[in-house]
Amino acid sequence: MKKPLIPEDSPFLAHETRKTRWAIPYHPECLNARLDHLLAKNQEYIQGKRILDVGSHMGTFAYAALESGADFIQGIDTEEKMIRLGQELFQELNIAKEKYSMAVGDALQYLENVEEGSFDTVLCLGMLYYTTEPYRLLKLMLRAAKETVILDTFTAAYAAIQGKDAPQVYESVNEETLKLPILLTALTQPGKKDYTLPHSFDYRSKDLSLITLPSAELLEIWFQSLNAQFKKMDWSTYGTRPCTYHDLLTPEQKKSSHWADVYTSGIRVSYLLHKSR
Repeated sequence: MKKPLIPEDSPFLAHETRKTRWAIPYHPECLNARLDHLLAKNQEYIQGKRILDVGSHMGTFAYAALESGADFIQGIDTEEKMIRLGQELFQELNIAKEKYSMAVGDALQYLENVEEGSFDTVLCLGMLYYTTEPYRLLKLMLRAAKETVILDTFTAAYAAIQGKDAPQVYESVNEETLKLPILLTALTQPGKKDYTLPHSFDYRSKDLSLITLPSAELLEIWFQSLNAQFKKMDWSTYGTRPCTYHDLLTPEQKKSSHWADVYTSGIRVSYLLHKSR
């Protein structure tokens, strides 16, 4: 891989708390492989474009998009402290103020209020499953995008391997089930390491949130219903072994896994979505 977009001494990595998690860790190898595959290899949708980054966190992907030649990036995230950190990091790295904007807010509300085709490209990288209305979010992102949506998300198989209900889900599904157009909703704790999910509720005396996980088959049906052309990205060059969700069930399996296993197994998928002409 060519010179990394986020070097090991980057302030983004210095502030990153997700480096050691098993699924999509934000250590230099995984992060830069994903930046290369999602952004650099899709340069025609990045260079010279106005881009919206939905769920922008501290702006790591937004910064990488600018480094890849984006004309302007708009970040949107519900977590005020991460938006504030992103603004500080962009200033530290001397990014011209006219090249970016970062806003605190709900993505659905934000997208409801922007004009159609306000951005050339919309990025949704690791956020779709955090909304209880993923279809609505897809529809609004396609409306906001003049050309392209780049989507990277967990699928229904994630519910079988992660979370307190995973053992029960695992007992109820199999490989054939996960090929069906299904939607699984799972409970999760709203408080993460450096952000809190915006919507939570009391359930059996615990504060919990929901993650919403469509199968890849259902995602593709949704794309068709929204009249979007789509292309599934191929992550096979990064894989180190054949892998299914059965290989990622136990803590020991997760700990010894390679970051690309989630893509090889279909637990996570990425798509380029284009508005039909």
